[in-house]
Amino acid sequence: MVLEANAKINIGLLVGKKRDDGFHDIETIMARISLKDRIELEIKPSPSVAVYIKGNEGYIGTGMDLMEKAAIVFSNLTGFSFSLDISIDKKIPSEAGLGGGSSDAAAVFSFLNEYFGEPLKKEELIASSFAIGSDVPFFVSGYSGAFVSGKGDAVEEAYVPNGKKLLLLVPRERTKTGEAYSKLDAIERKKRSLPSLLASFPSRSTHPNDFELVSHNFYSSLFPPEILSSGAYISMTGSGSAWYALFSEDTLPKFDNPEKYGIVSAYII
Repeated sequence: MVLEANAKINIGLLVGKKRDDGFHDIETIMARISLKDRIELEIKPSPSVAVYIKGNEGYIGTGMDLMEKAAIVFSNLTGFSFSLDISIDKKIPSEAGLGGGSSDAAAVFSFLNEYFGEPLKKEELIASSFAIGSDVPFFVSGYSGAFVSGKGDAVEEAYVPNGKKLLLLVPRERTKTGEAYSKLDAIERKKRSLPSLLASFPSRSTHPNDFELVSHNFYSSLFPPEILSSGAYISMTGSGSAWYALFSEDTLPKFDNPEKYGIVSAYII
């Protein structure tokens, strides 16, 4: 079985104060994009859950991969046992705010639910997937775009500009999510809300990302002048470190020496 796990961008991301449970209330619009990981998966009968993964060695470190966590959560919820042999071709950079690990986990979680006859209906699938990771409910929903709020567990389908092209850039200096939240907690922020994208194309004033306030990098030093002057909506995604330029027009600006910037082309799907 071959699965595809797409990355996401955040079109605006507002972060509230830290809650008593350690989480933060957020408001964001998530959009699925064409950049994706490829997962080959084989499932076999087994008296207990066993997960073997190849291809993630360069980014997982000593922790548990979220795909394995997805398998354990599914088994605990449904009582099914199995073994999984997984081979993954990673294209989504880690520690970039693109949701690669969460998307991989959601693909495995959704596959298992389908394979075993959908013991978890869609609402339950979305709700239970938060135990795997904060971004997983969005990916499990299957929506192209969604308004995501609460701890990341409230997912409501929303309009996003499907087909619009973007240029994605991931700086070498990566962001640790926990550190970014800690730095953000030290800054006073006004309570705001994100408007729907139905009304107009996003701008940095209407759809800001609070994590830009504590970022190591800033877009004006990362993108070439042709993109900076193009009128594109430029934003960080997630807690970083990736930035993207989203274009309202179909024609992308041309610039010299694209290899220098490490820019990747993608589009909202």
